[in-house]
Amino acid sequence: MIMKAYKPRDYNSLSPYLIVDDARKLVDLLTNIFDAKTLRSFDHEDGTIAHIELKLDDSIIMISNSTSEYKANKSILHMYVPDVFKTFEKAVAAGCEIIEKPIKKEDDPDIRGSFYDSAGNYWAIGTQEDE
Repeated sequence: MIMKAYKPRDYNSLSPYLIVDDARKLVDLLTNIFDAKTLRSFDHEDGTIAHIELKLDDSIIMISNSTSEYKANKSILHMYVPDVFKTFEKAVAAGCEIIEKPIKKEDDPDIRGSFYDSAGNYWAIGTQEDE
């Protein structure tokens, strides 16, 4: 018996879905910081984003513009990156608000930093040091 695919190829089973007030601004920001690639995108008649799927490294994130029916929500996200310092610098240069500069805390194998994006989402980024 051949099983029919239940999700797009190379997609995670679980993907964050962000509803924000200015989706295009957030998409541009994430493309700049994380080199996100657009996989699929659909716009409303007014040109705002109805639904967009971005690939950040090996993960998919979905975003849409808020509407009167679907209000903006803030989220907390964690992402591992190859160089936490470089990624953090890109985020700050792009106007993100610093929460915590990258630091290695005792008994944590990761160097972590955090910032708020243009929509107010909390991003924690980390790079695991070689042990």
